[in-house]
Amino acid sequence: MAGLYPPDRGTVAFAGHDLAGLDPARLRSRVALVPQEVALVDGTLAENLGMTAVPPDRARMEETVAGLGLMGWIRSLPEGLDTRVGTRTLSAGERQLVAIARAAPADPAVLVLDEATAGVDQDTAGRIEEALSAAAADRTLIVIAHRADTIARGHRLLTMPSGELTVRLPAPTRP
Repeated sequence: MAGLYPPDRGTVAFAGHDLAGLDPARLRSRVALVPQEVALVDGTLAENLGMTAVPPDRARMEETVAGLGLMGWIRSLPEGLDTRVGTRTLSAGERQLVAIARAAPADPAVLVLDEATAGVDQDTAGRIEEALSAAAADRTLIVIAHRADTIARGHRLLTMPSGELTVRLPAPTRP
């Protein structure tokens, strides 16, 4: 979907357009991927959040994290956005929050989330879901997940048992 790999066969289309026919740079500017494994650099949280922005803009970054409902988490850190972080200093869920906050300023039309809540506790999963709800405004979210509660708010549920695409409308609701 993000154009990182060409299909082995067939086509990948979105909104009626074959993605192979789109300019790769344009496609990547409209589709953001939040991977399951989030890479962080040893530096401040602000540096990690701003690595996709050119140039990094602290005011925009603060606006983004506030819009995603993450200011409480940021304020809980010893030095807020200036807290030194790395792969080993943040939990898996906190790294996911960083990845979501990295993707949001680009204002992608499509946000693809690969197992965004895999391996995180319920509290962190809830925080991630709140951030995703905020990020979903006026865009398409494609959520790749194994956990049913992660996709419960979806409008359509697509499954691929044995490699065949199946569509169910609407997605299951939360209990």
